[in-house]
Amino acid sequence: MKKIKFFAPILICFIVLGSCKKNFLDKPPGVDLTEESVFKTRVALDQFIATTYRYSMHSVFRYGVQGTIPFSGVNNTDCIQPSTTISDEGDASDANFVNNNRWNEGVIQPATIVNHEDFRYFIRWIAMRQINLILKRINEVPDADAAYKKQVIAEVKFLRSMNYFEMLKRYGGMPIITQIFEPGVTINAPRNTFEECVNFALKDVNEALPDLPASHPAALAGRTTAMAAHALKAKILLFAASPQYNTANPIISMPNSSENKLICYGNFDANRWKLAIDAFKAALDYAAANGYSIIDIPANRNPNELNNGTVGPLGNYRESWENPNNPEIILKYQHTREAGGITNIGSPPVTYINASCFGSFWSGMTMPLNFISKYENRVTGNAENWTGGGTDLIAKYNSLDPRFKQSVTYTNAYHTARDPIAQIFNGGKDYVNCRGGVWIRKSIPRSATNASFVLNDILFRVNELFLYYAEALNEFNTAPPIEAYSAVNVIRARSAMPNFPSGLSKDQFRQKLRNEIAIELLNEDHRFWDVKRWLIAEEEGVMKGSMTGLLINRVGTTPNFTFTWQPYVFETRTFNKNMYLHPLPLNEVLKGNLQQNPGW
Repeated sequence: MKKIKFFAPILICFIVLGSCKKNFLDKPPGVDLTEESVFKTRVALDQFIATTYRYSMHSVFRYGVQGTIPFSGVNNTDCIQPSTTISDEGDASDANFVNNNRWNEGVIQPATIVNHEDFRYFIRWIAMRQINLILKRINEVPDADAAYKKQVIAEVKFLRSMNYFEMLKRYGGMPIITQIFEPGVTINAPRNTFEECVNFALKDVNEALPDLPASHPAALAGRTTAMAAHALKAKILLFAASPQYNTANPIISMPNSSENKLICYGNFDANRWKLAIDAFKAALDYAAANGYSIIDIPANRNPNELNNGTVGPLGNYRESWENPNNPEIILKYQHTREAGGITNIGSPPVTYINASCFGSFWSGMTMPLNFISKYENRVTGNAENWTGGGTDLIAKYNSLDPRFKQSVTYTNAYHTARDPIAQIFNGGKDYVNCRGGVWIRKSIPRSATNASFVLNDILFRVNELFLYYAEALNEFNTAPPIEAYSAVNVIRARSAMPNFPSGLSKDQFRQKLRNEIAIELLNEDHRFWDVKRWLIAEEEGVMKGSMTGLLINRVGTTPNFTFTWQPYVFETRTFNKNMYLHPLPLNEVLKGNLQQNPGW
């Protein structure tokens, strides 16, 4: 492999050591931490660990945390929504302010990638330096016992593994850095191959597993556990087995084809799916043995939403993401949203429209008909027909998978105590900029008001283990085995959806399962990465081509209104093949010979 110069860690050294040697750690008021004092006591080390988590953990809701973390390299006025509005999951109601729309226009560039998606690029290298520092010096802490040190080592190895996973799915292979570099020292660090980075991330998480606890006390909520490590290991292997990477030839070749192993394996191996199967099975077994489970109360499978501004029953699905302390959550990013997330999302001014903006004060997220049409009929399990239009929109909504109403604010739905009945129709105050026809509200608790509220920023959840286990089983076998049906039907049953029909071919099962993954994992930062690893992003209506919505009109007189609906195209999106991988930031490439990804 060609040796290159890699300068990101040097930048980090200058930031961390050169400009703020005496207080490079985030710290509570009145506490002065330096690199030397961190390892003098366990109390100081714990403070450093908290800071390391802050830099290392990833948020689904990017915008709400970007401005609070130093060295992000992001202009705080830039609006980065969840990845939801990049794919067919959603659309940002403000086409200009929200940077996710630059993806939909196909104008992402190396010079803008940090602002337009990966605002943690620089933060990640700071985290890596802090992790490596802990691994190097933890044995210097005099009042920390051996068991505590083993757990801390395991925690930071998990964090390092997770950060490499985040880089793998964006860039492919990146430099593996395990050293502590000093300011002013030139670093010769090549991009490692994709396979080398996968193996490094797996080594870290495998070494972490035996020394991580099954759970933490409430005071340490948000710190990693063995359950989280199992989930991370399975996800790494899932991506490694997927079509984007498990291939002899990448979607676009590097200029020198001998360097293609930076962005894929360079060969296909079906056994990579078997490794993923084993990892997901181990994760599910560990979950069952340690109190993690799918929320499934039979009486709450199909909640009766009244469509009249009344708060409906909770429902299993809503509880799984709304309840902050439920057994389905494996790991979440611990933070509180700022006030103001529920008002004034459109232009012209709107008195409500919804908190899906997650702190970006000017734009909410609407769901295109492209995605609405993925919700199957709740009785038959078949796709609904949305062509041509209709005269009773509420009846149409009533026929859908119960997860639909638990995920969106729709016409006549309850939204908040201040705005109980959503006026999503032509002339209604909540229709402005709602180009899809509904507003995404999943992650917003029903108790949310026009004030601050707490979101479950979930990184790993038990439901995804079942779904991705089913995917790996299907991909490894010539036809879906019974275990694959059983895994996905667990998820469908808790939302009163009929089982997958038996006798599906491998391809039929794949297509139906991908639809199920999209619905179940809506707005949890999965879809954007899934459609890329499946290599379907450029299919019509996914991340490319016509995005459709619903024109909604109210007819009749109170209280007997009905609502007509008509599909229409509101946007045509662009997706180029080079967008399957992120470009490396231009200023990083210009510092040396860091190889840019193909097509950029």
